[in-house]
Amino acid sequence: MELRLGINTCFAVKRWPRVEDWGPVVRDRLGLRLVQHSFDLVEARSDTPAATRTAISDLGLELHSTFTGLAAYSSNLLLHPDPAARGAATSWFEWVVDWTAAAGAVATGGHLGAFSVADWQDPGRRAERWAGLQASLARLAERARSQGLDHLLVENLAAAREPSTMSMILDLVTTGDATRVPIRLCLDTGHMCVPGTTGEERDPYAWLRRMGPVAAQLQIQQSDADGDHHWPFTPARNAEGRIDADRVIDALGEAGVTAMPLFLEVIPAFEQADDGVLDDLEASVDHWREAMARRGVQEG
Repeated sequence: MELRLGINTCFAVKRWPRVEDWGPVVRDRLGLRLVQHSFDLVEARSDTPAATRTAISDLGLELHSTFTGLAAYSSNLLLHPDPAARGAATSWFEWVVDWTAAAGAVATGGHLGAFSVADWQDPGRRAERWAGLQASLARLAERARSQGLDHLLVENLAAAREPSTMSMILDLVTTGDATRVPIRLCLDTGHMCVPGTTGEERDPYAWLRRMGPVAAQLQIQQSDADGDHHWPFTPARNAEGRIDADRVIDALGEAGVTAMPLFLEVIPAFEQADDGVLDDLEASVDHWREAMARRGVQEG
């Protein structure tokens, strides 16, 4: 198995906002090269994709994909009850696809939308919104194909009114065709805490074994069964959390995965000391590299 360890730039929000700020942290402090860039750090008026692409390349880093980020996660997006709001979300995602392709990444995606309580509780409106989401994704997959992307990403999320169960995800992923890129899963190890779910739905290792074949990448965070914490992989958090790096790697192997990028998605508290954030990130990288070495995994 070949796994590539990278990082989502969500750690840099409000701390290291520019590529020239977070890039040296990734390259020099963490010793990583592979990057998934959060749109929380993309200023639409000033951060052109060409400039971002050049800045990342000049630092010797590789932009793999882009991701919606925390700001977008606060919105209903493609599942908003209002048609105008859904239209605005579609336009934003079209811009995201175009920006990502121009920046030189191979994929984009993440949080696609959340049902309102009223739509979720009404079976007819719920089915209508879901069909609309699938249709919107199909159109975005066409645009992604025309722009030269390899695939789109849908993330398993942590709330019931979002794409969060295995069946919901399997209803969204596609193999693609000549006109549309595939829609694949970004599997987050900390999101198996959805209220009302039981059994394998709440088991991150069951998700890895069953959903690994439709996943294009893994987002790794330390967490427990009670919440979506995005903790680092420090000794203290590892003692509290349930994400064991060796078991994750083994489960991917059991799923038949032969190659996959793994992106650390650590979201520190804004009040945490900046040096402590760096220490936690460094410990997390070391933790995963040591597990990969123990498991005989080649780091691509």
